[in-house]
Amino acid sequence: MRWFREQGLPIIFIQHQNMNLTRGTIAWQLLSELDVREEDLYVNKTQLNAFYQTDLQSLLIQRQGDELEICGAQTEYCVDTTIKMAHGLGYRLEMVPGASSTVDNKFLTPEMSI
Repeated sequence: MRWFREQGLPIIFIQHQNMNLTRGTIAWQLLSELDVREEDLYVNKTQLNAFYQTDLQSLLIQRQGDELEICGAQTEYCVDTTIKMAHGLGYRLEMVPGASSTVDNKFLTPEMSI
């Protein structure tokens, strides 16, 4: 994140909400370890795909963004779905190893998913 700030590049935080993850609750808040600033951009989503019924695409168009670096939680759900959609929309993508997380599921360990 530091490199992006040094380059003057935008940082977009995308927060998921649903009936188990309610907007405004402590569980919904961004991690305190993140360097969150007022000038950062924020997108709220209710589906796995961060582009679906959000203003993410218009934010990227306004800033003439065509290259994205993705990181986040739930590697096999939200991260995976958003990457596939971004690729389909023509964005150039990068993801640093270890820049996502997840939990155990009945098929894979977190390490296997990531």
